[in-house]
Amino acid sequence: MQLALVIAVALFIVGVAAWPLIAGRRRPSETAPSNGADAAANDHAANLESVYDAIRTLQTEHNLGRISDADFRAQLAEYRRQAALILRDMEQQPASIPQERDHDSQP
Repeated sequence: MQLALVIAVALFIVGVAAWPLIAGRRRPSETAPSNGADAAANDHAANLESVYDAIRTLQTEHNLGRISDADFRAQLAEYRRQAALILRDMEQQPASIPQERDHDSQP
């Protein structure tokens, strides 16, 4: 009886721990963008958010004294470089929203 209870509790704990990982996944049809430009924009946005998260984590670790000043400056410079590259790529990307045509200029 106790063994069954221990197994049930262990399965419950594993389920609770795994739920965010399982629930966070989406079906490909839910995340599939409508065209290639949207896919690239989504990738850039996700990459940029990842870099911003890394910077926040780095700042927290530095504030807690887990990272030296020199390592903090070096890593922060690298993250800023990565963010700048992503932002540059986003600016160079063609707009995915079609521009409205001027109806007065049509023959």
